[in-house]
Amino acid sequence: MSWNLVKTGKQLITQLVIITTGLIILAIIYQQELSLQSSKETAMEVKFSRLEKKLNDCEAENKTVASSLETESNLVRKNNETLANKIKLLEQEKNQTEQLIDRNRDKLQSNVTVIERDFFHYMAVSLRDTPYPGVENYTRYTVARLGMLPFAGIELLKPEYGPVINNVTSFRYPITVPACQIPARNNQSVFVAVISAPSNFDKRNTIRQTWRTHLNFSYHNSIMVVAGFAFILGLTDNDNTTQIKIEEESKTHGDLIQIEMSDFYRNLSLKVAGLFNWLYRHCQQIDFLFKVDDDVYVNALISPSSSGSTTGPIRAFTAIQLATCFLPEDKTETTKMLCNCPKPPEVVQGGKWNVSVEEWPWKDYPRYFFGPGVLFPGGTIFPFLASFQTTPLHPVDDLYYSGICSEKAGVKVRWSTSSNSVMAMGQPAVPDACVPLT
Repeated sequence: MSWNLVKTGKQLITQLVIITTGLIILAIIYQQELSLQSSKETAMEVKFSRLEKKLNDCEAENKTVASSLETESNLVRKNNETLANKIKLLEQEKNQTEQLIDRNRDKLQSNVTVIERDFFHYMAVSLRDTPYPGVENYTRYTVARLGMLPFAGIELLKPEYGPVINNVTSFRYPITVPACQIPARNNQSVFVAVISAPSNFDKRNTIRQTWRTHLNFSYHNSIMVVAGFAFILGLTDNDNTTQIKIEEESKTHGDLIQIEMSDFYRNLSLKVAGLFNWLYRHCQQIDFLFKVDDDVYVNALISPSSSGSTTGPIRAFTAIQLATCFLPEDKTETTKMLCNCPKPPEVVQGGKWNVSVEEWPWKDYPRYFFGPGVLFPGGTIFPFLASFQTTPLHPVDDLYYSGICSEKAGVKVRWSTSSNSVMAMGQPAVPDACVPLT
């Protein structure tokens, strides 16, 4: 029994030793865990401390940068304000300079105008007693007086005539007629162009009801064929009512050519140029152009001896029937035109033919004709158009084309004389449209 007690006691001791050893081991492990945990906490504290320091450093740096940026921004703002003020001052100086330049330019232009006026007045006075010097000197004088410059980019019709002064080849025609119908047989052809103002509706209707109808008679077709007929108009100066009536008139009769140009008396030379340009483009092959005013009665039926000599406001012109009587004997001659009576060469002052001394400083005009009705050979259309292109316009259209431009175009003018006059002035009324042939 004592042995059992001893054995039991040893076992208890052994177990106690084991338990104690285990506790010691656990204590050691726990101590190590505590030590490790303490080390981790210390490391975390160090890292946190470092991060906190970096954050503080960043905040300090950001404050420094922000302060620097604010300082620079203030500096830039001040510089911008300074620049804006300088720009404003420069703009004010620029405006003042431009105003000064404009005033000086106006003053210079005024001085130039005065000088030019005085110069051309002096020239006009000095040339007053001198004869007309010819088309070249007229061109030089007028170009200088008006300060005209040549047109660029426009084809010269005849380069030997000089630079382009008038753009007469770019006319537009809002209303027009078909191109000429040239006869296949040997008859000579004529285009009849009636110069008319836009508002002259009654005159055009009178012509349609009288001598226009006679042009189609076969009696005259055996002598000369009418290849075309048209009334020549300009624009209506923003008069829509008149323009609408003109368009309706064209739809009804189909005999209007409207040139895109202002239609007033002193612009008739440009109107003639517009007519010649249309003919050059659409009727080059005609033998003759008969240009007549809309207040002229063309006697296409009876001879001049039947026209009488009474007085009155109506003018009568006989040309279509007797045209061949006044043509050059050489039928190939294409540089002569027929008209009625030459105008006196004296310069007219006053009235609708009035021109200033500066416009025409010479004592006389070149020989030209009174042109209510003119017969042009077809071969003169191109040289006349080329001369219109290179010669300054003159407000008196008869003088311009028959006195000035005819010289440059090389066209000779033939006058009807008292024995074969084709003009009967002072008719008492419009002749009867139904007078029979005699």
